[in-house]
Amino acid sequence: MASGGPAFRWNVLAFIATVALVLFLSTALLVLLDPRSQAWWGDRFSELGTFVRALLDAVRPRG
Repeated sequence: MASGGPAFRWNVLAFIATVALVLFLSTALLVLLDPRSQAWWGDRFSELGTFVRALLDAVRPRG
């Protein structure tokens, strides 16, 4: 069988991965450049940390 290049499925997967990477990088650039978005994401991560800490405190036995 002759090799005709990558299959259509791999082209679609590469396109989806490229789009996801571009979206991630553009969001990261926005966060790095905009102080308001830095504050917003900082608040979200702080809330996530508080939630995880509360879960760990609820699961771990006190000793």
